Amino acid sequence: MIVTVVAGPDEAVVDGVDVDLVAAAVRGCPAVADLVAGSPSGAATYLPSRRVDGVTVTAGTVLIQVRSRWAPVTELVAQIRSAVGAVAPLHRVDVIVADIEDPPPMRISP
Repeated sequence: MIVTVVAGPDEAVVDGVDVDLVAAAVRGCPAVADLVAGSPSGAATYLPSRRVDGVTVTAGTVLIQVRSRWAPVTELVAQIRSAVGAVAPLHRVDVIVADIEDPPPMRISP
C-alpha cells in the first residue's frame, strides 16, 4: 500500500505526531471507510479552530477510531498499523472499530 500525504501545519503536531498526516494515512487504507469520533468522549484531537475526529495522541500511543469497510478485522488493523507506523514510528497504535459498513450485496447466480 502506498500512501502519499502532505505535511500539515505545525499546530497539528501532538507529542511529535502530525495528526493530519495520521488521519490522511488512515483514510488511505482500503479497509477503512472513515475516521469517526464516536460518542462525545470518543477519539478526537482538538486543535486551534478545528478538531480531527478519530485520532487521539497521548504519550507514546496513537489511538485510531474508525468505521470499517466489510473486511476482516485483522486485515483492517494491519493496514492501519502499517500506515500510522510510517508517520508515527515511535508510537504504539491502538485501533477501535466503532462501526462497520453494510456488507456488499450478495450476488445470486442463475
